[in-house]
Amino acid sequence: MLSGTSVRIRFDRKRSLGSSLAIAALSVAAYLVLFPAASDSHGQKASCGPTGSETVVVDRAARVYRVTTGHDPFGTLHSYYGCAVGHAKSQLLARSAFRGIRLYSCVVSECRLVRAIRLVGATVGVIVERHGTDTVNTTLTVRDLAAGHVLHTVQAHTVVGYGDSLITYVLARSGNIAWATVTTSPGPHGAFLRNGAIYSAVGHTVSTLDTGPKVSARSLRLRGDTVEWIDGGQ
Repeated sequence: MLSGTSVRIRFDRKRSLGSSLAIAALSVAAYLVLFPAASDSHGQKASCGPTGSETVVVDRAARVYRVTTGHDPFGTLHSYYGCAVGHAKSQLLARSAFRGIRLYSCVVSECRLVRAIRLVGATVGVIVERHGTDTVNTTLTVRDLAAGHVLHTVQAHTVVGYGDSLITYVLARSGNIAWATVTTSPGPHGAFLRNGAIYSAVGHTVSTLDTGPKVSARSLRLRGDTVEWIDGGQ
């Protein structure tokens, strides 16, 4: 059950996720407490996984690594795995793939890009973009490497530039997440209309935290155990 108070402070919005909820209205910045998301960047690093594999990100509890699976004219192909200390089996997280004529960061006909791998404790998140000729299907998967199961799956889809784009996300040790999207729709005289949105998932509860044309999806970030984003500011 959620309980709490509302406080109004100019240019600030706060929300704590857990047993209490506090909101303060603001037009420029917003802050979201995801509890605890402390980094394991200090101390001994996890050494699980095969010897000779390339480390992508590591902390004391877990490691994400990749192995080369092949080469083609458009790039090197990799498989990405995660492993947790004390758990012998590595888990496949994602595979990259290219096929067709390379254009900018992807290809004209089809490709699969892996990005935004984040590790907090034994919890890992990864975004996979599947690009077709005129479509982009994006999936964010958050997995508990110690327990060996998926905590969250978020999907977005665009066709010929219209639809929902998953921009970025932040991850707490608890497995709770917040993510940002931009929805593009047709406007008058061939213009594009873009609407930003910020969401959170706490356990199995998904909430919309903010939405509007002035929400800056790319501003979403984590500071300690607090997430912030810009709504209507510079």
